[in-house]
Formats: sequence, structure tokens, C-alpha cells
Amino acid sequence: MGSRVTERLFDLGYKVSIVDKVEPKERGIIFSKKIKATIGDLRDSKVADKSLKDIDLVVHLAANIGSLTYMRDHQAEILQENSAIDATLYPAMVKAKIKCVVYSSSSMVFQKSSVYPYRESDIDKVNFPTNVYGMSKLVGEYFCKSYKEQYGLNYVIMRYHNIYGEGEDSKGSTPGDIHVIPALVEKVLKGQYPLELLGNPDATRPFTYIDDAVYATVRLVEGVMRGDRKVINEDFNIGPADATKIIDLAKLIWKVSGDKRSFKFKSVETTAITADRREMNPEKLTASTHWKPKVSLEEGILVVFKWLNERSPGI
Repeated sequence: MGSRVTERLFDLGYKVSIVDKVEPKERGIIFSKKIKATIGDLRDSKVADKSLKDIDLVVHLAANIGSLTYMRDHQAEILQENSAIDATLYPAMVKAKIKCVVYSSSSMVFQKSSVYPYRESDIDKVNFPTNVYGMSKLVGEYFCKSYKEQYGLNYVIMRYHNIYGEGEDSKGSTPGDIHVIPALVEKVLKGQYPLELLGNPDATRPFTYIDDAVYATVRLVEGVMRGDRKVINEDFNIGPADATKIIDLAKLIWKVSGDKRSFKFKSVETTAITADRREMNPEKLTASTHWKPKVSLEEGILVVFKWLNERSPGI
């Protein structure tokens, strides 16, 4: 995600610098030599200060995130890292006189929503998430708003909804250690039958193809750069209006795979904390930036199939 946003902004003529704790080449990414890369941990104030020199706007995508399994098993690590990044980065942005931060939040802040499809204004009516990652992202939103109130640091909050696409690596040893679409595609390619679905098969998700998420991010950055008051100091749900049940997603993946056997599945219980419904209204984003998703769910799944096949033939 971060590499694609970087490349798109660079292609549009912006001067772009990145900071990451891993060398881009280790992730299979080769940037133009004109893109400055700072390697380091943003929990280190020296790294944060160094990375913010001669910068006007920050696109804050740094976070520890993973699948349901990963979030269950690494709760303390996720909470510590994400909160520590924000606690270091925001004072550094004030010190560097950054004009605006475009912050990547998450659909998980709406874990406890009772209104569907929820709008941005509904966030004030929702109980705090019990999912640790969701809580860390909500705290990040409070960083945005608090630093605006006290220090005048402008912000844009982006609540990404279930981004998927080619390029996602597992953080574990099994298909359950990546997000649901690549996990199910990998299970199908490995010949799993019946297909195992983790958690509630009737849970709903608005799946967002990665290129559509990048497009939304870039549109919001461009809005900030031209001083658009419909964008600055606002929050946005990013994702399609249509939500898909996990069971229907599995059936679609099975169809795309071309497997001629009848579709069969079994549910596998999980102790991970998640949400049974995730259904959002993207009208605010569309009205402010004219953004609409371009890639259908079936088209995106085909890309994931192709990528996994090319990466690991005969997986």
C-alpha cells in the first residue's frame, strides 16, 4: 500500500520521501533514486526528526497490522508499537511545522457499531472497540484531533475497509495468517476441500481493491495540497457501498478458481475479536473527491489468483 501511494504521488510530480524500518528492496520494492528513503523505527525520535526535514505533508501509513490470527496472538505488540509511533511522530511533526497529516485509520474503529450502513458522523455514537488493533487506530484518530486543537496540526482521517490485492505476504506459517481473500485463494490453490472459513460465514465486509484504496488516498492528498476545506480536518470511510458475506466471497472465489466440484465449506471457530457486520456509506468521500471504486470484487480476485500462481506455481 505505502509503496504504491509513494509511486503514484511521485508520478504526479510530488517530491516524496519515505521512512520504513525495513529496506524497500527486502520487500521487493525498487523506488526511483529521486525518492529519499530513511530506514529506521519511527518510535525513535531521532528517526522521526530526520525523516521530517523539508516536509510539508505526512501520509501516515505506519502500523503493526495482520490477520485475525496475528492480531489475536500479538495484541500487546500491536498496541505498544502503534501507540508508540504516534506518541513519537506527532510531537515531531509539530516540531517540524508539518502542515497536515493524512492518517490511515481502520474500519475496525466501527467494530461496535449498531447503525448500518454507518457514516463518518456515527463514530461518536459507537462504543470503543475491543479489538486491540481497532483501539490503537481509534487512539490515532484522537492524536489527530487533539494535535489539531492544541497545536494547529491539520489532519485527514482515512478509514480503510478491507483492502486486498496482490502483494500481501503472510505474517505466519498458515493461510490463516493473511487476510481473508488471499487466505481463501491460497487454500483453494492448495486443494483444500471442503473450504475452511474462519469465524462467522455470514459476517459482512466491504472489500476494497488496493488500487482503489491508493486512488482514494491520492485524491485526499491532492485535496490537502490545494487547500480544499471539504477534505482538511475531515474523516472519510474508504470502501465500496456494497458489503459481501464471507460465505458469498468464498463461493465467488470457488467460481473464479474453475474447480468443477460442488462448493462445500466448513466453519472454523476463532477466539480472535472481530465484527460480524462491516457495512459503510462512502458518500462523503465521493462527494468530496469524486472517488468511486473501479475494480469489481471478481476482477480483484482474479488478480490475486494470478499473482499467487505466478509467485508460487503449483502452490
